[in-house]
Amino acid sequence: MAKFDYPYKKGVNVTAWVLQFLVCIILLAASAWLLWLVDQPDYDSALSDYSGLFTAAAGLQIAITLLNIIFNIVEIVLIARKSMPPALYLSFACIKTAIWGIIFILDLISLSVISIILSLILFATSLMQLIYGAILVHRKRKGTLRGGNYAPAVNPQDNPEAGGYYYPPPNASTEYKPTADITSSPTPLYGFAPQDSYAPQDSYAPQGHEGSYELDSRVHH
Repeated sequence: MAKFDYPYKKGVNVTAWVLQFLVCIILLAASAWLLWLVDQPDYDSALSDYSGLFTAAAGLQIAITLLNIIFNIVEIVLIARKSMPPALYLSFACIKTAIWGIIFILDLISLSVISIILSLILFATSLMQLIYGAILVHRKRKGTLRGGNYAPAVNPQDNPEAGGYYYPPPNASTEYKPTADITSSPTPLYGFAPQDSYAPQDSYAPQGHEGSYELDSRVHH
C-alpha cells in the first residue's frame, strides 16, 4: 500500500473525531429509545398513526450515525498507518458535511433546540475537516505538500540555484553564441607565450632587443 505521510493536524482531526463520536453515541441512544418507545403496547393511540414515520426516521438516523462512525474509524486507521491519501480524506469530509448540513437545515425548520445543537456540532466539525482537506489537496496539486512518495516541485525560473533542468524564459533568443575556451592556453604568437596561460592575451609585434641598432643609425664617415 502506498505511503502518504502527510501532516494531518491532530488539533483538527482529534477534535472532530471526539466531538463526532460523542454526538453520534447520543443520537444512537436517542434513536434506539425511540424504536423501543414505538414498540410499547401502551403507546399513545394518538401517535400510533405515526409509528411508521418514527421508525423510519430512527432507522435513517442510526444508519447515518453509523456511517459517520465508520468514516472516522477508517480515517483513524489510515492516518495512523500513514496510508490516508488527501483525496480520500477530502471525500469523507465532503460526504459528512453534506449529510449533516442537510440535517441541520431540517432541524432549524423543526425548531428542535437539542437537535439543532447536536447537528450543528456535527456539521461544524465536518466542515472543519472539509476545509483542511481542501487545503491538503490544493497543496498536493501545487507540489508544495511534503510527505509520502512525492517531492516538492522546483521551478528553475523561480529558483535558479535549486538545480535541475533550466527552462529559458518566454521569447528568449536561442541563437548560439560561441564563447572563448578559457581553460586552454592560446596559441603563442611570434614564439612568445602569454604571461597568463588562463587568460587570452592580445597579439603583439615583437619588440626590438635592448641595445640593438637599425641600419640607418650607423655613423657615416
